[in-house]
Amino acid sequence: MNRPTGVTATAVLTFSAASAAMIFALGSCASFVTGVLVATGDERGAPLSVAIAGMALAGAFLLLILALAAGWLALNVVEVRNWARTISFTEIAASTRERLRSAFSATGAVRRA
Repeated sequence: MNRPTGVTATAVLTFSAASAAMIFALGSCASFVTGVLVATGDERGAPLSVAIAGMALAGAFLLLILALAAGWLALNVVEVRNWARTISFTEIAASTRERLRSAFSATGAVRRA
């Protein structure tokens, strides 16, 4: 099947984002381990330990959900589905905008300091 060049480029960018999300999934496993270690330790009833365990488990679930969503989106972009391509373009544009925004705000903070 001959795909347009834009679709191929979008698929490559989406797969690279999905591979980054899979790295987040590995971080999710580490976060699960941290949450379980804190939840089953000697001070499991302490308020700070409960808060750390809750944040670790919530972060782990969030990273796992994001990794699965990114992988599913990447697979659908390759199958040339219009909705997946639209979401992928939107995701790429939003990511680029936020990166530029953070870079400009960092340079502005350096100038003010």
